[in-house]
Amino acid sequence: MTTPDPSVEQMIAEMQRAEERERRETNDRLRNEILPQFRTLGVANIEVSYSGYGDTGAIDGVQYRDIAGIRVDRAPIPTQLVEDLESCVYEFLPPGFEINDGGQGTLTIDVQASKVTITHETNYTASDSTIKEIAL
Repeated sequence: MTTPDPSVEQMIAEMQRAEERERRETNDRLRNEILPQFRTLGVANIEVSYSGYGDTGAIDGVQYRDIAGIRVDRAPIPTQLVEDLESCVYEFLPPGFEINDGGQGTLTIDVQASKVTITHETNYTASDSTIKEIAL
């Protein structure tokens, strides 16, 4: 058995720390900058649908709802706020949702509670093999 190269282990550890740092920054930005703006606009719930396969994935649509569950008109929502939200959302999507057979799902943000819920489905191709021997 070979001993892992310490420089490779250090590099992996640094990558993991960087990913964790980026996730914390995204959480903070969403909680402290973006969601308060949506609260001001009367948005209580944001539902983002996404899908991907074959190495390509994207956000398919975003719906905004008020506290009563009624859709909020998108017109007063600034374009930059929508772009900032979508940038953060990509950080939460499951890694690899766009690889091979891909996957799809819904990311729901409870604006009031500052909580994200992800409902995800992973697609895969399955094979079922059989061997049959027949004596003649």
